[in-house]
Amino acid sequence: MSRGLFIFALQIFVCLAVACLGIWTMFRPKSFQAFVNENFRLLPTVKPGIRPTTILIRLSSLFLLWYALTLARTFGGEIRFIGHIINRLAG
Repeated sequence: MSRGLFIFALQIFVCLAVACLGIWTMFRPKSFQAFVNENFRLLPTVKPGIRPTTILIRLSSLFLLWYALTLARTFGGEIRFIGHIINRLAG
């Protein structure tokens, strides 16, 4: 596999990982908070009710989803550009 194809596959993987993390934090913020608290002790423990931490986690999920969408749009542009170059070389 060429280096360019490897980098492209790595970029696609990162895009999917960011999108999955954004979806997870959007729909299950307390589950994400519990995961981070149990493994890294970076967030406070999960408490019942609506807490500021879960609101901030949901807001961060919007950023993650926007970032994944931006990456996906960029990859679409890369694929169209590569296709255009291949058509020029072949035709």
